[in-house]
Amino acid sequence: MMSTNPTIRTTDSNVTTFSTQFYRFAPFGFRKFAAVGLRATALRLRNDRILLLNPIELDHSVRLKLDELGGVHFIAADLGHHLFIKDYLKVWPDAKVIGVKGLDQKRKDVKWDFIYQSPHQKPEDVFDLPGMETVLFEGFITYAVAWYHRPSGTLIESDLLMNLPCTEQYNPPSDQTGALSKYFAMGANPWSIWHKRLIWYLAVTDYALIRRDAKRVSEWEIQRIVPCHGDVLVGRANEAWNVLYEWFLHGPPRPTTVRWLADQFMKLQRKLFLM
Repeated sequence: MMSTNPTIRTTDSNVTTFSTQFYRFAPFGFRKFAAVGLRATALRLRNDRILLLNPIELDHSVRLKLDELGGVHFIAADLGHHLFIKDYLKVWPDAKVIGVKGLDQKRKDVKWDFIYQSPHQKPEDVFDLPGMETVLFEGFITYAVAWYHRPSGTLIESDLLMNLPCTEQYNPPSDQTGALSKYFAMGANPWSIWHKRLIWYLAVTDYALIRRDAKRVSEWEIQRIVPCHGDVLVGRANEAWNVLYEWFLHGPPRPTTVRWLADQFMKLQRKLFLM
């Protein structure tokens, strides 16, 4: 469930965020359960083109700001953040659309210019995206992508890391908007073992692949992390990532038998997610 009236901020001269309210676990859209917020990010590339990641609802204020930035040239989304792509394409029909494995089947109403499904062919290899580096988390249930904007040291990601409570989208903050929101916010941050467990038990479909990809991200020099859910994290960004993914970064190269069995179960859950 989403609310409009987004908060628009320039976090860096080349990074603009669009943050709005969003409630997880809201059956039928009529109740507000866990307030987790939602955020889209527009990046100005070195060639002056705009890359929009994880688009939110396109209201008048979002459109005005994007027009001010020069329009939208690329749009990218994963399995969990693709709902509003068609609205953007109506305004910017020439924008190149980047998705992940499964989106071309799940969203046949969208003409996908590139489906990111292998680490051997990345969007920055196909399109002119100067200053960008990506890692596709093939072992993450939503095929989440880590987008690294090297000039600003910014990591933009959807569900790989949450940083609750949300103080930008909610007044009072999200941990004061209800009991479930309070307890969810207490755990959904990179310093919490609960967040580690959430990823470990509910997001991983392949331990070895997550380990490989988490290590690659940990090598970046990250100044800030812009998540879809929660506040922008500035300072201690590399530390936050390494703490959250500690069990993968320092775990054995191969999964244990129990972990392997859990991976097979989560692969089935992803198939259901794709339906």
